[in-house]
Amino acid sequence: MAVMVAFTLKTDPATYQRMHGQFLPMAKAAGMLFHSSREVGGQVAIVDFWPSDEAWQTFSKGTLANGMKMANIAPPDDLVITPVLNADGR
Repeated sequence: MAVMVAFTLKTDPATYQRMHGQFLPMAKAAGMLFHSSREVGGQVAIVDFWPSDEAWQTFSKGTLANGMKMANIAPPDDLVITPVLNADGR
């Protein structure tokens, strides 16, 4: 079942923008269906859609976690994973 993943990155928008170009292709290759972001209080709120919780978990615990660690970005403390009925971007 597809999931919506929402969390806040504890980094400023400029740092996010530098990382975005590197991580977006890897997230798409890992199965991400849709990505969005917005500035919230000097940080970056993320809402993504993934084909399954398993696909999200694999990406977040591997590629994403490693990249955030290298960039000295703390793991989010507000992660919400919500099953959705569909996530069709067509």
